[in-house]
Amino acid sequence: MKESKEKIKSFKAYKRRKKNKNKRGVILIVLIAAIGIGNLCIYQISSSLKYDIYYLEKDLKKKQNKLETLKVENIGDKSSNNLEEEASSKLNMIYPKEYQKRYISVDD
Repeated sequence: MKESKEKIKSFKAYKRRKKNKNKRGVILIVLIAAIGIGNLCIYQISSSLKYDIYYLEKDLKKKQNKLETLKVENIGDKSSNNLEEEASSKLNMIYPKEYQKRYISVDD
């Protein structure tokens, strides 16, 4: 009788240990799955950000090219020939004739 009680106790202890091992295994599997899902989420977010950065850089290059084009056009508009033409056509400005010029002499 004593042996059967000891066997029952040892069987119950064995069952408890077995349950604890099963719980540890389940917890370990859940933890690994959570880490895997977390890594997938981080990868998805980083991929999305890389995609956005690529298209923002592409848009920036287009706008920089357009800015350079506008700068060149602005310099072209400021050239002396264009200024002369605008002054003569819009403001009716003309060069003075020789008799209208006055020269100033400076003694050193």
